[in-house]
Amino acid sequence: MIRSLLLPALMASTASLAQAPVTFHLFAEMNGVHETAAGGEIPIWGYGWADEGFITLPAPLLSCLEGDSVHLIMDNPSPESHTIHLHGLDVDQANDGVPSTSFQVPTDSSATYAFRADHSGTYLYHCHVTTTLHLTMGMYGMFVVDRPDGSLFDGGPTPDRTVPLLFSDLELATNFNPTGAFPFHDIRPNFFMINGRNGAQLEAEDAVIDYAPGELIALRLGSMAYSRIDVHLPAALNATVVMSDGRPVPPLPTELLPIYPGERFTVLFEAPATGWDGTVDCDFVMMADNEYEQTQTIHFNNLVASIGEDLGVSSIWRAAPNPSAEDVVITRDQGIAGGWSVRDISGRVVTAGEVPAGPASISLSLPGPGQFLFTGPEGAVTRLLRSGER
Repeated sequence: MIRSLLLPALMASTASLAQAPVTFHLFAEMNGVHETAAGGEIPIWGYGWADEGFITLPAPLLSCLEGDSVHLIMDNPSPESHTIHLHGLDVDQANDGVPSTSFQVPTDSSATYAFRADHSGTYLYHCHVTTTLHLTMGMYGMFVVDRPDGSLFDGGPTPDRTVPLLFSDLELATNFNPTGAFPFHDIRPNFFMINGRNGAQLEAEDAVIDYAPGELIALRLGSMAYSRIDVHLPAALNATVVMSDGRPVPPLPTELLPIYPGERFTVLFEAPATGWDGTVDCDFVMMADNEYEQTQTIHFNNLVASIGEDLGVSSIWRAAPNPSAEDVVITRDQGIAGGWSVRDISGRVVTAGEVPAGPASISLSLPGPGQFLFTGPEGAVTRLLRSGER
């Protein structure tokens, strides 16, 4: 039976928060496994959603809006005490998750961390009991605070797409034998991950990052690795660091961004149409001797290129003017009857209709600016439509 743990200071803090907080309910366990790209399984400790009953590496991504009151509940059915340290978040001492100044959550107990998310940014969370061991075993995750208007910070840019990326590593011998773990200043990681994946796993469909040329993309980068991560940002991206450790900084153009343990950066770039192969290489480097360890690669997929760089090859449908600042007219000389649709680059249908057989003309007001895909009754995408500023 899990019993509730609430300290007086925590109760006072909770009482001061809004009546309807955003609530996350996690549990901690020490009996999980993590699957590698080669199909092997690594023993892990970690956190998971309480209603799902299994832990993951990394732990679930937690996100809320700036200004939200947050209740983070943690159940602990595992055989050891754990905490959740809210790394970088502005919380009071009682809710910070450091045992000596806050509290631990013993076996078969539950606790609630209560705080207000006052600052947008990229943050982390992890267990702070025997930190070096519990962290390398897998007890960590990312916490993102967004702004209601979609901007990165007050007066800052508003990206079209935001991508959280958490770097981590582990030393296999430790995970297979945590009771025999050696001094952690001697640890030498030999398994390297981005969002818990490595190697070919980063090329899986659900790991590849879709984009359309011209989109403004924000990478939320954080590290729970013992290694230093050297992120190589291709020159074609014209990438700029706009936030560091959850706060805005003067824009800093960069092609090489070193990230040390516990650091977080937000990098902004406009996805180029050409000159980029859709990859960002991330080198893991041993901090003790600066030795290169391994490279893991972030993969991006150009949605437009993936369906054909030139969508104007069809002789059935024509579009003019294209790009258009107002209406675009789609015409054909002959063709079958049926339904047509226009989708935005994420696949959402923005308008649709029917056309008769034979010659046809469709006048569209595109909800631009942006890029849209026109599909006629023939079934295949037949035109890329571009809409500029109005």
